[in-house]
Amino acid sequence: MERHLLIPAFPKTELNAVNSLAINLFTNIQLVDYYLNGSSKQNDWIRNFSADLSETSKKDLKLLRTVFAHSVILRDFYIKKNSDLTGNWDLFIQWWEQLDEADILALVIYGIRETMDYYHKYIPRMLAVEEVMQEVRLEEESLFQDSDMRRQAVKAVLLSWSVPIEKINKIAEHYDNLSFIKESIIRLLRTFWNSGVNQQWQSNQRALVTWVRQHETLLKKSYPTNGAAIFEITGLYPDTRELEKINRAEYLTFIPSSNLERLLTFTRFDKHIYLMFDPKVEAGRNKEKLSGYSSAFEGLGDITRLQIIDLLAENKEMFAQQIIQQLNLKQSTVSRHLNQLQQANLVTVHQEGNTKYFSINEDELKKVAATLNSFLKV
Repeated sequence: MERHLLIPAFPKTELNAVNSLAINLFTNIQLVDYYLNGSSKQNDWIRNFSADLSETSKKDLKLLRTVFAHSVILRDFYIKKNSDLTGNWDLFIQWWEQLDEADILALVIYGIRETMDYYHKYIPRMLAVEEVMQEVRLEEESLFQDSDMRRQAVKAVLLSWSVPIEKINKIAEHYDNLSFIKESIIRLLRTFWNSGVNQQWQSNQRALVTWVRQHETLLKKSYPTNGAAIFEITGLYPDTRELEKINRAEYLTFIPSSNLERLLTFTRFDKHIYLMFDPKVEAGRNKEKLSGYSSAFEGLGDITRLQIIDLLAENKEMFAQQIIQQLNLKQSTVSRHLNQLQQANLVTVHQEGNTKYFSINEDELKKVAATLNSFLKV
């Protein structure tokens, strides 16, 4: 019996890139929290920043790191609520300051539900967490209406983070005080910004803007999968069990973020992926790309070879004797330049009988032109 199988294809994805002060700030908070809690895989900037961080900021970070997952929940909540991620510092901090108690409650509940979702998906079951969760329903409406259930849910989150039992009740009480949580968030954001993220953001602005401009062409290309697009654009391939979800996204926004180095981080909302990466990784790849064109640039670096290319572009195809007559040059001179153009892959050759016909390699010249054009966008 003949079978007809219908195989779904990945959707065509719209790619774009934005520079975001907010996302850079949250990324640095995330990396500092990793470093302060045992991750040694951080660069000198993160290590030095962490060493200079005030005790108050470390205390705020310790309070917020669990329910808000290293600040990832704060980042994601901000992305969900803001269609424009490119605002300056004043707009960013004003947005947090204008949040009312209902907004902060929604943020805490969002953190609870996302953190417990992560626990259920990825963390081996913990008896203490399971016992607390017997009294908890994670439906959003239940957590909004029942403060006692919400407090139990916070305790479950803290237990899933292995917070010492003797500290759990005190921390859970802080999350009952929504004004205190809001103050702690804003104080943490201000301290990070004023302690060095501000200076780093200002000094990296040109590089971040340049990255976006230089990659406009790659962002317009079509790719077989979003994983392939990420590798082509960032030089890094996402090693994650979430790869299929990434590939099924219909929108993919690249956000260059300092200090990630060879790490990627992303968040997904419905069919939209926001991917954070360090554009400095791409700089090494750009050198490799440019080195691939060095012979082409060398091939173009002579007036006679440029005249030959001009002739071939005008006549589509010519043999050596025609070029000799047109340029009034010696045969040995033309042969030498044609050989160099061929080695640089700037011309192609086909032979009919004893005669070789030369024509320009349009694809290669277009690549060289695109590379030169990218310099003008810096």
